[in-house]
Amino acid sequence: MDEPALKALHEGFEAAASFDAAQAQAGAAMLAEVEGSGIAAADAEAMLMDGVDGALAVTGQAFPGWALSFDGHASTQKNTIWRCTLKETRGQDDDQIVGIGNARSMRLALMAAVAHIQMMRKAGYR
Repeated sequence: MDEPALKALHEGFEAAASFDAAQAQAGAAMLAEVEGSGIAAADAEAMLMDGVDGALAVTGQAFPGWALSFDGHASTQKNTIWRCTLKETRGQDDDQIVGIGNARSMRLALMAAVAHIQMMRKAGYR
């Protein structure tokens, strides 16, 4: 996936109202392209469709040891936004690559953060 496609994917995840099969397929293709992940797209898609736990598990396979955090407020309102941050270390904020996603569900925010990381890698950050 090239940088413009990843940007469109990031924006799509952040704008979506809910996580669906098309997003699982796109997210799986993206995760399968993470260098060294060894993840098959079909396996990633099944895990993404399995809910938040599956999405966390497949992201952990793609980015082992990375620090992951979510921030949001539990609410019955449909406009609740979750923020996901994915970075190499848990300490100082001096990582060159930090994935950030803001979306209406945890899975969408997580996939937006992964897309952000992949965009930064395509731009030459390591």
